[in-house]
Amino acid sequence: MPSKSKRVLIFGDSHLASVRHADTAGLLELGTVDLEYWGAAGPAFRQIHFAKEALTPIKPETEEMVLQVNGNGRKTVAANDFDVFVFYGVRLRFTDFFAPYLTLMDGENTAVSDAVLTRAADTFLNDRRSVRMAAMLKKAGAGRVILAFAGFPVWGVVDHTLENRTLARFPDVTQATVASRQRIWQALEAGLAARGLELVMQPEDTITKGMFTDPAFAVADGVEREDAVHKAPTFAAKLLNSLQL
Repeated sequence: MPSKSKRVLIFGDSHLASVRHADTAGLLELGTVDLEYWGAAGPAFRQIHFAKEALTPIKPETEEMVLQVNGNGRKTVAANDFDVFVFYGVRLRFTDFFAPYLTLMDGENTAVSDAVLTRAADTFLNDRRSVRMAAMLKKAGAGRVILAFAGFPVWGVVDHTLENRTLARFPDVTQATVASRQRIWQALEAGLAARGLELVMQPEDTITKGMFTDPAFAVADGVEREDAVHKAPTFAAKLLNSLQL
């Protein structure tokens, strides 16, 4: 008897585009799944809330975008609609957490204890709206809820030393070590696990210069648009193919 397909939802913001392109190109290897997409890009993403036990667009224009992204007429998403929920991108902003702590951890005269890192990670996660929505979805009875970080900024696409960019504020982060990154990942993973959530970490072989994404994964027109945030479909596939669904 053939195995039953798992119902999988990829929920996200503008980063969903790279996942869909990976899907269209046949790069996703998720096994036997019924896959749907749901979400909204740009400011409209902020107009998706967890209300009445479901992810819900709260404005008509956001509902229109959600329906366009989904293509199956699904206006809301409840906990029992899917077996697995993957929150992809969703403005986790992990770079904002990694940069200062990597700088502290790898500094010559500084140290960060596990207790401090654990508390800091928990506070940071509490401030992420997408984490709160994921936790509420899980509390409402969802099966697996997975958060996938869409990656550090891409190296070489923009000048990261310009004002307000990463290296202007944290110039030493390029010296960050694998061991320090792993400590931070583990703190974030533990914080999410305490909420019943799973984490997909950025693969080490896609990271360069301490805390940047290898330029091999830059989006096709990234340099022209000065877009170091979005990634190529190959990155999305690499991230999601690591899931054991």
